[in-house]
Amino acid sequence: MRKIIIGVAAAAALGGIVLFQRSLLPASPRGAGDGAPMAAVVHKTPTCGCCANYITYLKRKGFEVEVQNHDDLTAIKEQYGVPGGLESCHTTVIGDYVSEGHVPVESIMSMLAEKPAIAGLALPGMPAGAPGMGGVARGEFPVYGFTASGDVSRYQE
Repeated sequence: MRKIIIGVAAAAALGGIVLFQRSLLPASPRGAGDGAPMAAVVHKTPTCGCCANYITYLKRKGFEVEVQNHDDLTAIKEQYGVPGGLESCHTTVIGDYVSEGHVPVESIMSMLAEKPAIAGLALPGMPAGAPGMGGVARGEFPVYGFTASGDVSRYQE
């Protein structure tokens, strides 16, 4: 009987540890509560290799990705209010927000959970080691938030 009680207690403790660890994981990109993957529309040029790598990254992180190729992204960036100094090689639309460049999914998920009063996030340029980019990351990536009126502030680092 004592072995059974110890076994049940150990199983309960192990279950609690597993549940606690899962609660520490970032939320998965799920849509409007229906369990379906969150949709992301990536606007890019047809020949951009790092954009294709970023799309693969988003898919691996659980997003359902639609790709829209454009010969020129200027109108897309203007449509979504991406400030000139924050532009990168692709623009992603997720829900009501914009993600410019190789923004890490953790930053995107934080934005979606917090619902800040911004138009979107940007990781300017194409830094080595960023999601979808080759090379080695040198430190954290500065992620910026921007508003529809063009105000920019540091969102995360």
